[in-house]
Amino acid sequence: MVDARIARQAILTKDKPPTVWTVLDEGVLRRPVGGAYVMREQLGKLAEAARLPGVVIQVVPMNTGAHEGLRGGAFIVAEFRDHPPVAYQDTAVQGQIVDGAADLASLMMLWDTIKSVALPVAASLELIEEVAKSWT
Repeated sequence: MVDARIARQAILTKDKPPTVWTVLDEGVLRRPVGGAYVMREQLGKLAEAARLPGVVIQVVPMNTGAHEGLRGGAFIVAEFRDHPPVAYQDTAVQGQIVDGAADLASLMMLWDTIKSVALPVAASLELIEEVAKSWT
């Protein structure tokens, strides 16, 4: 599974990579999973990815408090040039494809709301690098 995940990341360094826009809660940068070494390495890889031309990473800072992104869980929206968008939402039991117009509109509104409370891209990268250094 790890090899497959690493292979999928190669798409980000192609000549014409897709745009990947991710918004993370600061808690995921600070929650110890796997120990200090693993956290430092993971955040280093995240910072490297954030510097790629097709990758945008923003962080919602802890001092934002409760925000809309905390209520529904993780989701992904894929937009295409020649096809309507589709979303994927994780649940506690299974993943769910979202392709209904009203549901997609709700997710897009949620996405815009979450991005509006996130740090700008440069400040997000600085925070990721700062937290990575704290994992010693």
